[in-house]
Order: sequence, then structure tokens, then C-alpha cells
Amino acid sequence: MRRRELLTAAGLPAIGLLSTASTASSRDGSEACRSLDDLLGRRRMVRRYRSDPVPDDVVNRLIAAAVRAPSAGHTQPWAFVVVRDADRRRALAEAALGQMFVAEAPVVIVACAELERSRGRYGERGDQYAVIDTAFACSLLLLAVVEEGLGACFVGAFHDAEVARILALPRDVKPIAVISIGRPAETPSPRKLRRPREVIHRERWI
Repeated sequence: MRRRELLTAAGLPAIGLLSTASTASSRDGSEACRSLDDLLGRRRMVRRYRSDPVPDDVVNRLIAAAVRAPSAGHTQPWAFVVVRDADRRRALAEAALGQMFVAEAPVVIVACAELERSRGRYGERGDQYAVIDTAFACSLLLLAVVEEGLGACFVGAFHDAEVARILALPRDVKPIAVISIGRPAETPSPRKLRRPREVIHRERWI
């Protein structure tokens, strides 16, 4: 079954970001690279949001993008808790070391790793794979946010046990990120320069 058909069967829509591979074939390669470069360049962490609601169909498209991520052994260990309730958003903000902008976003998506999905195939090492795979999914979700004209902030600093309690997570489900999402009420400052070529090592670390 083709990936688009799999998404449809799962009730998840195909969106522009998801169809990049198919449309790229009809483009000149450099144009596709420019399009990706533009998308990456527009991604920022946004911490102030307007009160406009984010519709369910938009949230579904964001998650549809996220689940296109690669995963070890195709175990797909990710899961997403969509939080709209104001009291629960506030509780998550407090659990995230008091980062109250989380409460101000109209919707929060908590990305979680279902450890048993990876552990069942890879044993103890699977826990690491589940975290990595869920982080991959978060990256795609953040890019889909940009394509939707929204802003988001990936929050990784939080009390795991408290987030798990707030969301009633099962024991083998680990929260990986609290992602606040909404229409931006700020223009983030230009991104600082990235580390240059020193991040690249050839053949060995020297």
C-alpha cells in the first residue's frame, strides 16, 4: 500500500509538506533545494501567541507530517497528546519549569515515545531508539507548523513524572517534548549564526 493510501486509511490527510517528494520530481533539483532551504530558514521558536484557535484539521495535518518520520525497524514508537483545555495547558506550563507561554498557546501537543514498541524488538537499546524516533517526528511537525503559517516552541525542559501525571500516561510511555502551537504574536529575532565547518570531521575525530 502506498504511503498516501496508508495515511488516508489512518484518517490522516496528505499535505503539502508530505507531497514534497512527489512534486520535486517535476521540478528542477535546485528549485526543490531552494524550497527546502526557505522552509528551514523560516522555522523559529515562537513563544508569544494570538488567541486564535488552531482547528482540528490543522492539528491533524501537523501530526500527519510528524508520522512520516523514519523509525528503527519501522516500529513507529511516537504518540501525541493534543491539549486544548486551559487548566491542563497551565498545569503543563508549570510542569515545564514555569514556562508560562505554554499556557498561552491555544493548543499544545505533547510528543511521547511508546517505549515498548521499540523495546519489544530491540530490548533495552530500544528505549534510546524510541526517543530518537520521536525526536525525528517532532522535527517534521515543527516544519509542518511553518508551512501552516503558525508558530511553535519545542520545550524539552519539564518534570517528566508531573507531565505523565497530568496526561495520565501509561508507565511505558515517556514524554519527549511539550510543543506549544499557535498563530505568532511576535516576530522572533534573526537566528544566531550556526556553528561553521568545525562540526564536520572527516574519517575520524581530529
